[in-house]
Amino acid sequence: MKYYPQLTKRQAVSALEEFLAERAPALERFRQALRADGRDPDTLLDGTTQGLVPLWGWVLSGLTGPDAPACTDPATVPHEDWPSWERFTAETEAILSYESVQLLDGFISYLVRVVEDRTPTAQWQIGQHPNKRYQFRNHPVLAGADRQIFFPGPVASSAREVVRGRRAPANDEMAGYAQAVIEALSAEETRHEPPEPLVEVEDLGDHPIRGREIEVSLREDIAHEYSRQVDHMVKTLAMEDGITRVIREDREVLLVATPSWNTTQLQEWVTQALRDAGNDHS
Repeated sequence: MKYYPQLTKRQAVSALEEFLAERAPALERFRQALRADGRDPDTLLDGTTQGLVPLWGWVLSGLTGPDAPACTDPATVPHEDWPSWERFTAETEAILSYESVQLLDGFISYLVRVVEDRTPTAQWQIGQHPNKRYQFRNHPVLAGADRQIFFPGPVASSAREVVRGRRAPANDEMAGYAQAVIEALSAEETRHEPPEPLVEVEDLGDHPIRGREIEVSLREDIAHEYSRQVDHMVKTLAMEDGITRVIREDREVLLVATPSWNTTQLQEWVTQALRDAGNDHS
């Protein structure tokens, strides 16, 4: 099982798409849970940040542990049935019941909607930062004004602390969090991060059929605007000693099979090839 930071760029894109695709079904399950408890979803889900106060209070009151009566231990549920944010952040879930995880998944969907409605310029992307140890690397994040927000983190963390008895329930916690996120995503950009690297490489290890492979990720503008030059570079690289195969999986990603080249050697070769072609945009 891989966690978000361990994903390749291609896998991180798929994880982002999966997370976004889960939002509508999770919200519908959340609405059904409210109805089953005799609550009116149209009244509670009023789209306001203040409306999160009673809603989060209701969520907290319904949280249970995996050993609670009539509840499901997540360990008995296939990993692929877990919400993707849980699957990519935890190998096991020892604090919350599966029903509680599903409840949080629905709340996250609604929280996302409340924030999105108030931050129209924010965009979904893969969490990235020049620091490879960035805590939200490859996570699905809503980004704006130099901020990247991974919603499941604080929601799940707070819920677990309440279930463990380490924190008293605070119904207004998520309303305050939502307001802070809205302000952060709407603020003017004040920090200037270094540009995305021209080339990133990752050793994927040995494939049982194709052998050792290295993934090469090209910066988006290079891959799209200079596609023909990249195609030529692929053909040239495939002729190098020690390279057994080069596949351009999509515009931005190359798969290089090699038993002898290391990642540094390959990154330097690709970077130099792009610069030699007159595309020095680093």
